[in-house]
Amino acid sequence: MSIQSKQLEQHFIDTFEQLLPDRAGRQIILHAVEVFSRKGFAGTKIKDIAASAGFSQGYVYMYFKSKDEIFTRIVELASTGAGLSVRFAAGLEGTAWERIGWLTEAFLAPDSLAMQHWRLIQLQTATSEAIPEEAKRIAKAKIREPFEHLVPLIVEGQRDKDIVEGDPLELAIGYFSFVQGLGIARLQTAEQHSFPSVDLVLRFMKKDR
Repeated sequence: MSIQSKQLEQHFIDTFEQLLPDRAGRQIILHAVEVFSRKGFAGTKIKDIAASAGFSQGYVYMYFKSKDEIFTRIVELASTGAGLSVRFAAGLEGTAWERIGWLTEAFLAPDSLAMQHWRLIQLQTATSEAIPEEAKRIAKAKIREPFEHLVPLIVEGQRDKDIVEGDPLELAIGYFSFVQGLGIARLQTAEQHSFPSVDLVLRFMKKDR
């Protein structure tokens, strides 16, 4: 992994800790992501999250009033983190193509906070009628933020003749669709060696020379 991708991975962690400073709260959230990903929103109970985190139900209730609040907080963290991660990548030194590659490498890392489950949570937010209305509202309000930072990178890459011609927004939508889809695939398979490479993921954007 490149130095820049490692910097991005650390940025994911730092952002998560800044947005949720309390260590126990972070542990509850991380285990809640795991449980929601396995059982879905409707099938998850506070006792499931507590058991996964190694806490009592009462301890979890000290931090969150309900599973609705936990899920909504996950969506808020995921949505905010997505925009911040792309913005941080866009600010690195290097060509636009290099920066997109580093971002993708960081997303694809096996332990990446940004990749493992959070994109799945956002996807569930967009498609499930059972989840809290506040979670839907937050996801809808923040959905544009990653695109606001990736689209200029794509435009720059097109000027550099590294990225194929076409609507930059459509290319950005394709990129994040791949990221979300790979997040789901990672949940469904333990075969890490079969996970797509950065070059394969970005092939649809690469301009032939």
